Amino acid sequence: MKPVAKNTAKPLQKKQAGNPPPKKTEPKLDLTDAKKWAIIIGLAVFTFILYGNSIGNNYALDDDIITRHNEFVQQGISGIGHIFSKGFLYGFNRANDQSYRPITLTSIAIEKQFFGNNPHVHHFFNVFWYAVAGIFLFLTLIKIFRKTNYVLSLLITLLFIAHPVHTEVVANIKSRDEILSFMFCIMAVYFSLQYYLYNKPRYFEFLSWVLFFLAILSKETVLMYAVIIPMIFYFFTDFPLRKVLILAIPFVGLVGFYMIIRGHVLDSITFNEQMEVINNSIMAAKTPADKLATTIFILGKYLWLLFVPLSLTFDYSYKQIPIVTFSSPETLLVIVVYTGLIGYALFRLKRKDPVSFGIFYYITTMILVSNLFVKIGSTMGERFLFTSSLGFCIVIGLLIIRLLKIKTDTLKPNLTTLYAVAGIILFAYSIKTIARNSDWKDNYTLFEAGVIDSPNSARAHQSMAITYTDTANRTMDPIARSIFFNKAIKEYNAALQILPSYSEALYNKGWNYYSMQNYDSAAAAFEKCIKVSPTYISAYQDLGVIYFNKKDYPKAISIFEAGLTINPNDADICGNIGAAFYNISKYDSAIVYLQKTLKINPDMSNAKETLIKAQNALRMLNK
Repeated sequence: MKPVAKNTAKPLQKKQAGNPPPKKTEPKLDLTDAKKWAIIIGLAVFTFILYGNSIGNNYALDDDIITRHNEFVQQGISGIGHIFSKGFLYGFNRANDQSYRPITLTSIAIEKQFFGNNPHVHHFFNVFWYAVAGIFLFLTLIKIFRKTNYVLSLLITLLFIAHPVHTEVVANIKSRDEILSFMFCIMAVYFSLQYYLYNKPRYFEFLSWVLFFLAILSKETVLMYAVIIPMIFYFFTDFPLRKVLILAIPFVGLVGFYMIIRGHVLDSITFNEQMEVINNSIMAAKTPADKLATTIFILGKYLWLLFVPLSLTFDYSYKQIPIVTFSSPETLLVIVVYTGLIGYALFRLKRKDPVSFGIFYYITTMILVSNLFVKIGSTMGERFLFTSSLGFCIVIGLLIIRLLKIKTDTLKPNLTTLYAVAGIILFAYSIKTIARNSDWKDNYTLFEAGVIDSPNSARAHQSMAITYTDTANRTMDPIARSIFFNKAIKEYNAALQILPSYSEALYNKGWNYYSMQNYDSAAAAFEKCIKVSPTYISAYQDLGVIYFNKKDYPKAISIFEAGLTINPNDADICGNIGAAFYNISKYDSAIVYLQKTLKINPDMSNAKETLIKAQNALRMLNK
């Protein structure tokens, strides 16, 4: 009799209706919770070591536009409603155009409410939010590279946190917008991955949408994350393309919703003023081809800064970046490099190569600030690399791992060589970052460094000159005052040698001479300012005052009246005309202008006093 085979198969378990599918578990790859927390704390400590010396810095550059000189921010929490109802700069200059970034201003207003106008508090929170961004970057990367040892994610994060090109953002209070927008974007990616890959509750998906919307309300340049987020799912999951496109819909919809709000709030979504060469030197190019060639050349400069972040400066405006043509060897080299990068990224697209993703990330996030499709109000800026530099760090991190042949799919790879290579890079980055923070201490130190690293920038020299003038006016010692005034003249001349039509430099040079009581030189500077910029109303005002003080009232009146044709409702000019007419006993005319002055600004006490005198004098004549 044939023996009966034993049944070794396990019986099928009966499925219970309604049971949820088993949850996916996160591959740890030796990253325990204890180690994860140790890394998180380490990243925070590392960030504060790098940027701790920036906390003691004062206000510098354009910090005032979102701090001391912003009307709505100065109202603290009570000003938040106004912040959300107007453009980014409205509380500073009443210009309701160009940008809508209420979350950034709100964060500063809250700090103002509880800590007053304290630059050290604002700097602390810049570092704090940067640390939070770095921590969430690491947590997000270990989700993205979930099949890879955490050492890759940690390497990329450390490269990003330490990169010296970020000093402009972290050490500049005004650049809080860059930090918050990036942080919220990374958090949006994190919660989206949590929901789609790890079956977290549905509110994780909703939270990712909210965080993305907060990101674009912090700074609109991260709108391209509506493309980046689905790109991440394409490269790092097995989701079919249809599902990737579906999950992208809410993010694209939020971009549209933001644009509707922005268009409703702002009077204009672009600059109200004409794009000037001093703001964007690309406009100095004579032909569209040269503009394009120069734009491409600048894209090469960005890549160079990422690889060699040595000569950092607050200003890349006219004429620090030269106008080039397509015959320029540098431009041709940049074209070759970018063609190679895009070609590689496309070639490896179907294989979902993470290096390909890093390249696409960099190019996608640079689009809105590149000047390629839309001219922005700046030639170039290190802040524009902040978000995009993550793509660079991803590529460099991956290349280091690959070149060192480190197996990141094992629990305990041999990391001895990696520690040495990464240690050298991070040490060099850290030294440069800490040193650069000191340049941002205040305007004086920042602009002194600027004229060294941007010797061809008209704005850098003009900024240094203004600082010298301000320093002279605060100095009591007459010898020191004279030294600073003359230093200022030297820098104004340097700026005007680079850009002779620089009206702002001409005006400020005139003001510097006026402070020196050199009225003839001041008048010459104001006259030249008016010649190159006939609508520069402040020059008319101050030039008229010089002739008024010389008691050349007819000349003063003619200058003031010319200024009044530019702005008929300028109360100061109207008052000055009225005072000038009073001094030549033309009381009828004086009364007309003084009454107009008080109609524009009822609080001008000098105009009230002069009006009473003119009316009394006229009565005496008519008796």
